[in-house]
Amino acid sequence: MAKIRILPEQLVNQIAAGEVIERPASVLRELIDNSLDAGASKIDIELDGSGRELIAVRDDGGGMSRDDMLLSLERHATSKLTSESNLFAIATLGFRGEALPSIASVSDLEIVSRDATSDFGFRLHVISGDIVHEEAVPSPRGTLVRVRSIFFNTPARAKFLKADATELSHSIRTLRTYALAYPEVSWSFRHGDSLQFVWPAGTFRERVADVFGAGIDEKLLVIEHEIRGVRVHGVLGRRELNRRGRGDQFLFVNRRPFQSTGLAGVAKGALRDWLDEGEWPFYILFIELEASGVDVNVHPAKREVRFSDERLVHAAVFEALREALKGQQTTLNELRQGFTSPIPEGTVEPPSLFTAKPPVYSLPMVQSVSTSSPAQHTPITSYQSSQPTPAAKLRAQIYQVHAKYLIAPIRSGLAIIDQHAAHERVLYERALRSFDNRTFASQQLLFPLLLELNPEEDASFREMQSEISAFGFVVREFGPRAYSVEAVPAGLRRASEVSMLHEMISEYDEFRRARLGPREALAAGFACKAAIRTGDELSTEEMTVLVDELFATQQPGSCPHGRPTFIEIKLSELDHRFGRTG
Repeated sequence: MAKIRILPEQLVNQIAAGEVIERPASVLRELIDNSLDAGASKIDIELDGSGRELIAVRDDGGGMSRDDMLLSLERHATSKLTSESNLFAIATLGFRGEALPSIASVSDLEIVSRDATSDFGFRLHVISGDIVHEEAVPSPRGTLVRVRSIFFNTPARAKFLKADATELSHSIRTLRTYALAYPEVSWSFRHGDSLQFVWPAGTFRERVADVFGAGIDEKLLVIEHEIRGVRVHGVLGRRELNRRGRGDQFLFVNRRPFQSTGLAGVAKGALRDWLDEGEWPFYILFIELEASGVDVNVHPAKREVRFSDERLVHAAVFEALREALKGQQTTLNELRQGFTSPIPEGTVEPPSLFTAKPPVYSLPMVQSVSTSSPAQHTPITSYQSSQPTPAAKLRAQIYQVHAKYLIAPIRSGLAIIDQHAAHERVLYERALRSFDNRTFASQQLLFPLLLELNPEEDASFREMQSEISAFGFVVREFGPRAYSVEAVPAGLRRASEVSMLHEMISEYDEFRRARLGPREALAAGFACKAAIRTGDELSTEEMTVLVDELFATQQPGSCPHGRPTFIEIKLSELDHRFGRTG
């Protein structure tokens, strides 16, 4: 009996669906592609249960006849390709004819559509890829697709879906991306019983203001550059829009959204003087070139593309960003030179979660440290070769290197400590303790601050709002996706509380995707944003306190991200490197 068998069509469809449909946002992306390719000028989107229960997309596009509706459920049936040559010059968003069959195979699907040739529409009901009902129905021109119970027949795949807030965030990100590329289309979005937003058709500038808030315009630089048939245009955010998390970077080629680690690296390289370490820029970049110069058929989910002349495209993006920076203010390095003076010793700040000095912990690993001023280095030419006395050993210092690392002598050799990661660990555990003890204190602001969020951030913020309040922030609603920040945790020393909240939301999403609980995710996001940074110079006392606090934590070896807080270099390794055998 043969061991190799041809798989049933239903199983083949479910396997193929796994390549195209990963989560509710994948369904939404495919349906939006179809609506835009149909020439829609208005697209209404509705989700229930963050897309697990319902994803509905209604458009006023060209619609389908009954025959076309039936064909649309057949794999590789499409109106967008007519010959092999079309595959290498694709002008539409969809082209494989896989979307509806893939969606139908893993959901309860309903399609209602009418084209210009019909006086009434048709309705198809499909479950697990099988048509269970069809009928003629009254319908406006266009198409309505309802997708219910995604992955109900593939429970193993359903288990890989993330928390509701995470899935909703992915869907909103998808919608925002397409809305930016198609400002001439009117969009509305409803989640459950709540109408989240309506974005009327308008200009690109108006759409950016719709998505990111009315005050965004003055924070943007215009990008416009063309080189050898490749045009790059869009907007670049000023420094105040830089984020410690990945933030908002949008890439489009011929208005098709895509992702590219290569171009992300090119952008960071072009903006190296625009970014502090660990920051990401805000940009919306549109790349336009001949359709034959880009291959969009390289990824099952159409997230990636391949350029026929990648170097040219990279050069165009690099030059476009550099050109946008011309005439701007002094570089970041020049700005830093005016702010290098340390805070005078003795400056008093209120005790708080961030500044409270810990008790002195016993730290057997680290040698005793003097808090006196560091001794002047003896010139190497006058160095006397003599054995240090025991007293000299006890005066060993902790040193800061490049305002980034601390070097501490330990019994077995040296410990090199990442000051940011170490402080993250300290703040993270302290925050969790304060959550348990409800010991957060708030500091009232003299003038409340306005926090404006995009829809994606707003969905996350609403999930974390109760924990934010317990954290010491006092935030009240102040309009659609706008909040008034009236108080912040006592002792917070960041220059911009609003910027920090934006970054905490971004970090919260990342930690939630890593399946941390809401409280742990918020504590981790806060710790990352409130911790001392690369470039922060520390006094001897501050270094000593930080090391003591780090090794008093429950997990001193890593920060909440999982990165190491310190590495140990054995004395034997140093001896080996210096060729010492005795």
